Amino acid sequence: MMHNNPLYEAAEEAKKSVKFLYEVNTGYTLTAKLERFFGVGLLLALLNLIFIAWRPDWGFWSSVATLFFIGVWLPNSYLIDRLEDLAGYRDLFALTLLHGVLGNPLAAFVVYGLFALLFWAISRGEQSNPAAILALVYVGFRGMFDGALMMTGALDIADWLRFQMDLMSTLPFLAIGFGWFVGSLFRND
Repeated sequence: MMHNNPLYEAAEEAKKSVKFLYEVNTGYTLTAKLERFFGVGLLLALLNLIFIAWRPDWGFWSSVATLFFIGVWLPNSYLIDRLEDLAGYRDLFALTLLHGVLGNPLAAFVVYGLFALLFWAISRGEQSNPAAILALVYVGFRGMFDGALMMTGALDIADWLRFQMDLMSTLPFLAIGFGWFVGSLFRND
């Protein structure tokens, strides 16, 4: 149904201008936030990939350290908010628990995404999900690092596709989650 009402069109323009003014007030649009994050995040990932090619036997630990630094950079790039409310801690705990039980980062992200989507639909879009971007960033970078380890022969694809309780595979997620916490402490708003 098309609205030719000038008041309706003016209200829609006002909504757009309020959103634009909010983005100008915070200082960063979504594009600027993504540019800030990927400017540092991809540099850290490239350095880790070079290190994995040089020392594949230490690839797991370099990936853990890199994911920690990426987690520190996430709130400082303003891509995600600071970890300061109960919902953020709740979602971080749920993701850690899913990751520890399933032992697979992609499966944990899919299960968490389904529950978050269901929770969002039940609340009729009023609940925000602060850890969804963290989980998406984690799965992307972890997949890249584990893919490099598979190419060097330090990791078997069967290790990545298994579903079992494994605390060691949860360590990279704990690193990025702790990085989010530490980065939140250093972000000045």
